[in-house]
Amino acid sequence: MSDLTESIKVWVLEYFPKGSFITNINCLKGSTTSTLVGITIEHPDKTESQVVLKQYNKPEVVGKSEAITSVENEANSLIVANSLRGNSPKLIGTDKYGDISEYPLLLMSKLPGAVDLHPDSISTWIEKLAITLVEIHQNDIKDFSSKHFRYQQSDDLNIPVWSQYPEIWKALIEIAKQPEPMYDPIFIHRDFHPVNVLWQDGEVAGVVDWTNGCIGHAGIDLGHCRWNLAMIFGVEEADIFLQYYIKQAGNKFKYDMYWDNVSLMDVLMDHPSVYPGWAAFGRREITKEIIMDRMDRYAISLFNKVY
Repeated sequence: MSDLTESIKVWVLEYFPKGSFITNINCLKGSTTSTLVGITIEHPDKTESQVVLKQYNKPEVVGKSEAITSVENEANSLIVANSLRGNSPKLIGTDKYGDISEYPLLLMSKLPGAVDLHPDSISTWIEKLAITLVEIHQNDIKDFSSKHFRYQQSDDLNIPVWSQYPEIWKALIEIAKQPEPMYDPIFIHRDFHPVNVLWQDGEVAGVVDWTNGCIGHAGIDLGHCRWNLAMIFGVEEADIFLQYYIKQAGNKFKYDMYWDNVSLMDVLMDHPSVYPGWAAFGRREITKEIIMDRMDRYAISLFNKVY
């Protein structure tokens, strides 16, 4: 239990009955912007609570002011997420200004299950992933403090020098420069992808990491997940996910490649890198070379949906 300071331990226990004590602390993998710690707490009546402490203690990745905003937004997002279908962590407490330690903290319940990037049946796994996202999107929430914005603005985008198909990227960048289509906004996860989905006994056990929850278009969640699937598995799997999503969403959703495209532009880099979460959960075969090839293939697939 040396991973947490005494002041943090005391702060955590303040949210539980007097006489409770921490029996186990373990570091959880997968996060790139913070440190996730799983904590087991035993209560006087011999029951236990499983919680997760999120520590924004990576200032080289997320600055203090950005961390404060992230903690506040995730806390608000968790409250909204708990009103939706499906399981999400329950907010327990926050120390967004870092009064307890020098870094902002967020405490939440721990969901059962684990990330699964090696499913036995990829089609069934993708279908359940799509159903989960449709359930999240079955809301008419429009009053939320955070609104969708692009991570990369259109004017800052450059045709990637590593691409074998520069003309394809040029066309997609031009599409990204077009005005956003009119749409009916809803509450979205904003970072929905396989590493943020937990599984147990072949079923989705819950969705985590609501840091970026906001009001926006459903296609942003869809597009971000499709890009992740294209990078982890391939374009075919990304398209299967789209087909399942459209089937489950019914007439409440109309697909527009524009949102897939701006989601792709959000992750366009001069020098592609491999998301560490994929390797952390067993997909160590994905290299920068594979990413560049799959980025091109995915770009072509989006181009072909328009031209």
